[in-house]
Amino acid sequence: MKRNWKIILFSFIGFIILLVILGATYINNVGYNNVKLMYKLNTKNVSIVQMDEDGQYLGRKINSNQILKDRMEREGWQFKQQEGAAFFFKKDNKEAVISTEIWNSNYVLYRVDDNVVNLADK
Repeated sequence: MKRNWKIILFSFIGFIILLVILGATYINNVGYNNVKLMYKLNTKNVSIVQMDEDGQYLGRKINSNQILKDRMEREGWQFKQQEGAAFFFKKDNKEAVISTEIWNSNYVLYRVDDNVVNLADK
């Protein structure tokens, strides 16, 4: 009877260790800061978060194109056209090009050329 208890205990400990290793591997592959951003997108009332100061933003994949267009319109930019994954906007005599990329299957990476507009929720 004591032997079965030890087997169950060691199996449970082994399972916990395996979960920790898998979690650490995931965080290592994705990046700790990116995991924090994904958590923020899923727990707070935000659609787009800023990844860095160079014009990279992260958003959820659901309705991502419409969210981008709405966000740019809110900032005074007019949608002109889409070519593949690139969206073109115009404001006064300036043009903004924002490229999108599916990232980690559930998220979209937005890249704003020349960082002309801040897409992040305020």
